[in-house]
Amino acid sequence: MNKKILFVDDEENVLSSFKRNLRREFSITTAPGGHEGLEIIKNQGPFAVVVSDMQMPKMKGSEFLAEVKKISPDSSRILLTGYANIENAIDAVNHGSIFRFLTKPCSNEALISALHEAIRQNQLLTGEKELLEKTLKNSINVLTEILGMVNPAAFGRANRVKRYVNQIARLLKLNNIWKLDMAAMLSQIGFVTLPNHILEKVYHQEELSAKERNMLAEHPEIGAQLIKQIPRLEDVSQIIRNQNTDFSEHQKISTPLAPVQKFIVLSSQILKVVLGFDEMIFRGISKPSAMSILKRDKSKYNPKVVDLLEHVQISEKERMQKTLALAQLKSNMLTNQNIISLQGKMLVAKDTELTDPLIQRLKSYDVSVGVQQPIKIFV
Repeated sequence: MNKKILFVDDEENVLSSFKRNLRREFSITTAPGGHEGLEIIKNQGPFAVVVSDMQMPKMKGSEFLAEVKKISPDSSRILLTGYANIENAIDAVNHGSIFRFLTKPCSNEALISALHEAIRQNQLLTGEKELLEKTLKNSINVLTEILGMVNPAAFGRANRVKRYVNQIARLLKLNNIWKLDMAAMLSQIGFVTLPNHILEKVYHQEELSAKERNMLAEHPEIGAQLIKQIPRLEDVSQIIRNQNTDFSEHQKISTPLAPVQKFIVLSSQILKVVLGFDEMIFRGISKPSAMSILKRDKSKYNPKVVDLLEHVQISEKERMQKTLALAQLKSNMLTNQNIISLQGKMLVAKDTELTDPLIQRLKSYDVSVGVQQPIKIFV
């Protein structure tokens, strides 16, 4: 259970009193002002509860807690105020979604009771969030498994792209990395609507007609339309929609962007860079050469994101190669060849990370039709 509580007050003796009276029951951190409090939340959070005095120099408590809501929305927020500031406190509750406000002076018993209730509220919020994210993850796994059945090559590419974007997102220390991970995994979902002959041409890198190129170019929009119907995936849908948008188009945006829009734009740029990078790596172009090609086209690819590819590890080089029978395959192994049926149909593309459902599907296919074995994989 998270019992971390941040107290913000400009009076040092008040902060000392909180520490002295509450440290046995809670994990107490203090800050002498709003700006310092925000930095502590960014570096030491999340906090279950954030408590702030109303009247402070530089930044009022209501202003501070409104900022806390933006960067740590699951933290319960409590405002301490004097009787003369009740109208301000009510306004703060209405605008900052403050869990509770307490009037000063406040007894230890009343404060401790409020803190316990605030912690329970935080548990409810985080518990619901974890349940929703688990449900979403399972839904996405089902969608990607379907993609793997319809188009193994697209599924394999989505797996590779996810590994690359995740590394870049961690280097950038982005929040909500799960959204970018999902966008990567679902970036190819629009391929399920393309005719098989186009998929075959794309996989074998054959020339497409003008009509076929137009159909292929529509797959991000089709994927975005499919995904936006799923609750809480609206941002993921926008990232997918913009996966092929050139960097120069993003630079034309002149109006200030809200934090969520900045995240969507940057995530789209990361996805575009990684898709271009993966395409070249898959064709056998070396990593340095692929980076050099991307760097030359600054209008298409964000140069700062391209530079981060230097730190991206290509999984095959980190694993040991083995040749195994189908019965020996395990989850998280990486294919080092296309897995083909005895009739010559591709079932799983090279560079696909195996999952338990995928392995079970291969075993069922082996019983009914047959699968070419042994299989080269990385472990």
